[in-house]
Amino acid sequence: MLLVSKKLNRYEKIRSSLADLTYATREQLRIINGLGGVRNANRILLDMERMGYVKSVRYDRKVYYVDTRLKRSEIQHILMRNNLFIKFGMPSDWKKEVPLRINGEVLLIPDAMFKRKGELNFVEIELMQAMKVNYDKIKRYKEISSIIFSQYNHTPTIIFHTVSDSRRLKLEKECEKLGVKYMII
Repeated sequence: MLLVSKKLNRYEKIRSSLADLTYATREQLRIINGLGGVRNANRILLDMERMGYVKSVRYDRKVYYVDTRLKRSEIQHILMRNNLFIKFGMPSDWKKEVPLRINGEVLLIPDAMFKRKGELNFVEIELMQAMKVNYDKIKRYKEISSIIFSQYNHTPTIIFHTVSDSRRLKLEKECEKLGVKYMII
């Protein structure tokens, strides 16, 4: 009985983390939930899938989810955000897609935000967005940065995650030009 209860608790923990992540690979779930080795993670996720606790879709590799509204167009974006969540040590204050408002007006909705060493970090996943949109975001982050500095005495970091070297260079150049504190991964 204790073994069944322990197994169900593990399943609920995985489902909960998957609900927070939206989509995740086996490797992401393995790291986030401490599932041990690859074979153990495969066994657990296969059991959960057979029992209907999770669903999966093949997208480059198997991707798991709990929500019935699968949006293939979002998968790569979300998997990249999950990788950053893991890379930055799975911050407990990680929030995804929280609107940044100034005087009630939404200026930006970062893909995620969290604090590191007491300072705000905003995450932007950059895949195929028009560079003009990215440049506009950088300008708005510049505006937000000065407001945050005046209120909290620190300048937030904008973390761009991209897979393209040419886009990386363009983002870097624009951030440098506007004097925005940034990191590009």
